[in-house]
Amino acid sequence: MTTSTGLPATQELHGPLFLERTWLWLIFSIYYFVPFFYSPLSWSFQGVLILAYGIFVLLFLLAAGHCMQPRGLAFKVAVIGLILLGFIVTPISAGSSSTFFTYAGFLLGFVLPLRRLIPTIGSLLLLVTLFYFYLGNHASYFFIPIIAGTITIGTWGYLEQMRMKAHRQELKSNEEMKSLATIAERERIARDLHDLLGHTLSSIAVTAELAEKLLKHHREAEALEHIKALHKVAREGLGLVRQTVSGYKHRGLQGEVLRLCDTLRTRGFMVMVEGRIPDLDARSETIAILTLTELTTNVLRHSQGTHCTLSFSSADEQTEIVFSDNGKIKELQPGNGLRGIQERLQSIGAQLVIDTAQHTCFRFILPAVALAMHQEEAEFS
Repeated sequence: MTTSTGLPATQELHGPLFLERTWLWLIFSIYYFVPFFYSPLSWSFQGVLILAYGIFVLLFLLAAGHCMQPRGLAFKVAVIGLILLGFIVTPISAGSSSTFFTYAGFLLGFVLPLRRLIPTIGSLLLLVTLFYFYLGNHASYFFIPIIAGTITIGTWGYLEQMRMKAHRQELKSNEEMKSLATIAERERIARDLHDLLGHTLSSIAVTAELAEKLLKHHREAEALEHIKALHKVAREGLGLVRQTVSGYKHRGLQGEVLRLCDTLRTRGFMVMVEGRIPDLDARSETIAILTLTELTTNVLRHSQGTHCTLSFSSADEQTEIVFSDNGKIKELQPGNGLRGIQERLQSIGAQLVIDTAQHTCFRFILPAVALAMHQEEAEFS
């Protein structure tokens, strides 16, 4: 049984589908055409209803496109137009007109605060009630669907509004956390460099000053020893600076896995990390990070899936990394990215195995022998 690394596997909240795929909401308007099959409508009336539906689609898309500016003229005209269209169509086909009122209710629920939504919906339903009594028995399929549909769909619109606000608040909190983390990292770097360079430069200054005084008194032999010590301190300081800077170049495999998982979740994928993220030598870690980054990019560009799994396992000092998603592709054409991955892995004796039989799965093993060879090369270089 695999163990989790503790990374959150929940999917990040996203903006309402209404804003991302507005046209999908028009699927529900198919009920508009139900009365065509049980009401005796002449061809002329059917033509008027089809024309009214076309106007409805244009008004709905106009309102959806301007719903982020609900106080603007375009949104108000579109919603009022939907309501008037509902009143106009009701005498012709009372069962069809309820579609226009429910869509108007959704739009109002999506943009209005609760203190304005309740009186607005109430006023609309009052007008509908008065119109119902005015028409009498001619609107037998009109009153109940509009009352129930406007209230329920308007509530749905309001819940979508709350969901969008929660999403924005979460994004804002994430940005604030990233900003605080960046500030903390900068302060840490400044503190580390101050501690490192402050001590080294102080030693260089004291040693150089002492060597200068010895030279003034013609004590060249002692001065030479201090100059040698100065050279040694400078080299040690340079080595420490290089080591420190190398540590800042990337956040390690675990940090990069966190970043890549956040990127995938932001784009709508659910991500599960299994196993323990291993500690690798510098070169192997760099190759693993570049490989996973390229695979993540490949998934974001081409995958039609919704779930990704990244698993780590170790056996006989070998590390196996598997990156898979539930998207299915017919044929995979290796591009420059995948060829680059193959070349990097081959440089340490590893190979990328791709399986697209059921889902898309990338697997590679970092061999212990290759890792040891590169560690020895690094020591002698």
